[in-house]
Amino acid sequence: MCTSIQMNAQDGGILFARTMDWHSFPARPITIPKAYQWQSVYSGQHIQNTYAILGVGRDSVHGHADISDGVNEHGLAAQKLTFSNASQYVSQPQTGQTHLAAFEFVLWLLGNCRSVADALEKIQTVQLMTDEFSNLKFGRNDLHFSLTDPTGRLISIEPLGETLVVKENLIGVVTNAPKIENEIEKLKSYLDLDFSASGINQISTGNFSGKSVFPGGFTPTNRFIRATVLKERAVVAKNERQNVIETWHILNSVTVPKSEGRSDTYTIYRSAVDLKSRTLYFQAYDDLAISQYSFPE
Repeated sequence: MCTSIQMNAQDGGILFARTMDWHSFPARPITIPKAYQWQSVYSGQHIQNTYAILGVGRDSVHGHADISDGVNEHGLAAQKLTFSNASQYVSQPQTGQTHLAAFEFVLWLLGNCRSVADALEKIQTVQLMTDEFSNLKFGRNDLHFSLTDPTGRLISIEPLGETLVVKENLIGVVTNAPKIENEIEKLKSYLDLDFSASGINQISTGNFSGKSVFPGGFTPTNRFIRATVLKERAVVAKNERQNVIETWHILNSVTVPKSEGRSDTYTIYRSAVDLKSRTLYFQAYDDLAISQYSFPE
């Protein structure tokens, strides 16, 4: 599950928001300092991060912090989302590479990359591994990843064919279905796509005449279409505060409530980071308030 949305404001701010839809786990806002040292669960390789991180996750999973989403001190933001049984990780490690379990990738990205462009260079030295030959059996982490930075560039990283496949995301929405280009193709029944459109957050001609009404339900495709159409039609926020409000209302449309009959997965939390102010916004399922966090002084 999970839905990710990038929203731009008139003052140049960018909000990168998401729902975390999964089985219950104790996620909370955490700060990871500069020079944070940790060891990969695959081989015990020692890694020292360079940059401080503000995000949501857990303080210790297999001996180190686990970050699901967040922003670093330079405004690079990253998220991990489930990937509908499509991930294809590396089995045989190559010498000279950094070998990570998929759940460690966001911790590595935010700790060691300044921007999307920097990440694209540095991920050439990273392999996401199965646990076939690992020191610790960590199971299958079916994940893909989204990155953005203050330039507004948004990419998806999909582990396909034992390679980290990078795809530019001009939509500003991510869910869980394999191959984002297939999801974009399905949008044509709901929007006249026009990536040259000049409006903030606009990716269509703005003509909805004769188009289908966006679908209900919580499948990855339904959430992708619903979030995209609502994002296209949303009020353009003037500033960060308004951007959080408008984005949260869109997240309402893709938030998964607890259900006794459907599944034990639900929206555990909703979070967002503003890339300009480096601020984290967080709301747990059981909390009606949105909490706000900043890097320590």
